[in-house]
Amino acid sequence: MSAQQPNELTLRIAGESGEGIITVAESLSRVAARMGFHLSTFRTFPAEIKGGACMMQLRLSERPLFHPGDFADALLAFNEEAIRANFDSLRDGGILLYEADIEAPLPRREGIASFPVPFHRIALQEAGNLASKNMIALGVLAQLYGFPIEPIVHLLEEKFRRRSKAVMENNRKGLDAGIHYAQQHLPDHFSGSLKMLPGPPKLVMTGNEAAALGALAAGLDCFFGYPITPSSEIMEYLAKNLPRVGGKFLQTEDEISAIAGVCGAAWAGRRAMSATSGPGLSLMSEILGLLSMTELPAVIVDSQRGGPSTGLPTKTEQSDLLLAVYGSHGDAPRIVLAPTTVRESLEVIVLAFALAEKYQMPAIVLMDQALSSRLETVDADILSNLPKFPPTEERGETPSEYKRFQLTETGVSPRVFPGTPGHEHISTGLEHNERGEPEYDEWVHTIMSAKRHKKLAALARDPLVSGLSSMFGAEEAEIGIVAWGSTYGPVTEAVELAIAQGIPVKALVPKLLHPLPHGELKAFLASTKKLIVPEMNFTGQLATLLRSTYRIPTIRLNRVKGVPFRAVEILEKIQEVAESAGRSRPEPELLESVGANRGES
Repeated sequence: MSAQQPNELTLRIAGESGEGIITVAESLSRVAARMGFHLSTFRTFPAEIKGGACMMQLRLSERPLFHPGDFADALLAFNEEAIRANFDSLRDGGILLYEADIEAPLPRREGIASFPVPFHRIALQEAGNLASKNMIALGVLAQLYGFPIEPIVHLLEEKFRRRSKAVMENNRKGLDAGIHYAQQHLPDHFSGSLKMLPGPPKLVMTGNEAAALGALAAGLDCFFGYPITPSSEIMEYLAKNLPRVGGKFLQTEDEISAIAGVCGAAWAGRRAMSATSGPGLSLMSEILGLLSMTELPAVIVDSQRGGPSTGLPTKTEQSDLLLAVYGSHGDAPRIVLAPTTVRESLEVIVLAFALAEKYQMPAIVLMDQALSSRLETVDADILSNLPKFPPTEERGETPSEYKRFQLTETGVSPRVFPGTPGHEHISTGLEHNERGEPEYDEWVHTIMSAKRHKKLAALARDPLVSGLSSMFGAEEAEIGIVAWGSTYGPVTEAVELAIAQGIPVKALVPKLLHPLPHGELKAFLASTKKLIVPEMNFTGQLATLLRSTYRIPTIRLNRVKGVPFRAVEILEKIQEVAESAGRSRPEPELLESVGANRGES
């Protein structure tokens, strides 16, 4: 465990769901952004509304961050379980602040300073109830680390503006009591405090908020959705803001109705989308096939969570990749994209609408619980440089010759919106000829199947996706890493750490996952001898795609713990592979062993 880095601070707050832990961490995060800091957070909470372990970690730095950090400088714990579950997350020289009423023996480690704080007693004395103990914790942390108080008060007033005046008064009493306690009892144990940084304040948003904002920026007309964790925040944001810009919002009775609404709106020429998670995407699979067959554009956001079935509704995972690529009966081409950061969640949504419309097929954007709920800082001008993609409509030569599914070099046919005089046409889920008329001839099916898939080949060559992957690390390296989605964050730090230790390694993180960016991947794979593929799934789904496409051996690093990778986990795999360089290649392992972690296959 490394020591605290200069100009960085990582705090972890843990306790029971319902104790206001998220409020504390979010308040400090938003104030830190106003101070000019970059930040990245992670939260984990139970499926129950109240009760069960809850934790949020926030990391602040002068430099851009895309990972909430492996270890915390300070842990604030409200109960014994929170201490035991999170104590190992403290770095050397870290600080433990814990509820003074805990009587059980606590874990100890040399170099960790522990300080009891009577949160319960202060809450009862100052506010008359335990509900304000999170405000006491907020005051303690704000005082210890130099967070300005007035912005915190302003944020709390905004958050609780619909509550009674008494609630805000109790919150302020708790905040002040925490500040006073820290001043009186913890003044000599903390050196330095956060200072305002030069430059403008930064915006703070979650991945879900960024995705919803990206949809608005892309000109979204219609949203159809059904609430499901962890994507519901997208729906909530658009329910409030889409009607304000003239769009239509509908909460449907289930995910099947939602994707059917998207399909109907797309057929009518509207930009439409839905947002869901793995169980919902499974239900949408049949109409995803209809979108492919009728060659209609649509955007579906899948915020992945642990599965299968109901699985782990509030935990992160990357286990829907193969569902997104192949999840439909028959051969149903679609686009699959995966942002790596909160900012990219906005940018990739805009790109998804552009590609879906240009190539007339559904685009699935894969996020995950960690990215969806993560707070990150973004520049205030985030919307100013976005490309514009106006709606496209191509009418063909003359109305009498219009063929909605005309065979073309790229597979993309002229698209005219319904109701255009002289351009009447049929749209059906049955196999059809160029005019849309149902036809079951074997050659028609072969030709039309090839037509629909030609669009993927054309998309892979499109300048819109050129250079979309992130590549970083050593220029010359035998060890390569290919990762996707939010795993980008810990991979970047693992690569930095490995290079600092004298291990040359480089990484490629594609944002386009279907079709794969063959030019970038071929060049990268040809330049490495050992390929590590870290993924938050059990079977190594991207590794499976890479091996099936390029017939290369992969070293799979799989985790299904419900939390993101730590950079040190990836670093340890890099070190292991570097130490084994020159040894004979092991035999491919069975899938069960590969899923358990370590297989080279």
